[in-house]
Amino acid sequence: MAAPRQSLGRGLGALLAPPRYANVSDEYFFCPITDLAADPLQPRQSFDPTSLDELVQSVREKGILQPLIVRKVEAGYVVIAGERRLRAATLAGLSEVPVLVKDVASQEALELALIENIQREDLNPIEEAQAYRRLLDRPGMTQETLAHRVGKSRSAIANSMRLLGLDSELQAQVLDGRLSAGHARALLAIEDTERRTALAERAVREGLTVRDLEQEGKKARPQRDRKPTAEPGGPLKPYCDSIAREISEALGVPASVSTRGRKGKLVISFQGVDELRRLRDLIAAE
Repeated sequence: MAAPRQSLGRGLGALLAPPRYANVSDEYFFCPITDLAADPLQPRQSFDPTSLDELVQSVREKGILQPLIVRKVEAGYVVIAGERRLRAATLAGLSEVPVLVKDVASQEALELALIENIQREDLNPIEEAQAYRRLLDRPGMTQETLAHRVGKSRSAIANSMRLLGLDSELQAQVLDGRLSAGHARALLAIEDTERRTALAERAVREGLTVRDLEQEGKKARPQRDRKPTAEPGGPLKPYCDSIAREISEALGVPASVSTRGRKGKLVISFQGVDELRRLRDLIAAE
């Protein structure tokens, strides 16, 4: 039995039409699946099998309701937005899918794919952090510009990218869903890598909560780090603590202020050289 050819036109197809991008063709056309390729810069790396199976069933019954956004390349077309729909269409046995062609460079395509996936909340936390990193590697791209384009706060982007301070094994566990982003951030507070790995294994094996990991992390800190190293700051302490919280939120890393008389010390913590470079770039941009 031949797969159904979709008709979008008005009605449901129009209601579910993709966002109006600049430089995108107004008319969709049906493109052979064999002429389409996934974008190697696609930020999304993993697809939930259960969710994909549900989409396959929907495609078999109703077809593709929303065109894929693609860009032209020498050998055909590369998918900017809609790789999951392409996979589902392939599994459903369709030979062609509706597409809209957008005239963009590969880096702009990455930005569009990232925005689409973030808006749909489709990205794994590690995938999201890696995509931010790749976008920030573009000349002239700052965290402030990126935050504006993807509709996130700078602190949210900074907190996301902190996950890249984990070693590759722990990042893989976040990618496959064994650890949540909350677990990962709690683990980042543990400097000893062996202790961190052991706690991650316990979290997976015993089902430890994020709160459990935070408590374990406090136990793992050296005693000297848990005691105040300066005298109380008197009446200025609440104000200094407030400033420290603002700095922490802006940079996405722990920050603290200690005072002694009229002098004081600001301590900003980081995990790994990559995060140190990120902090340097962020401070320099200011």
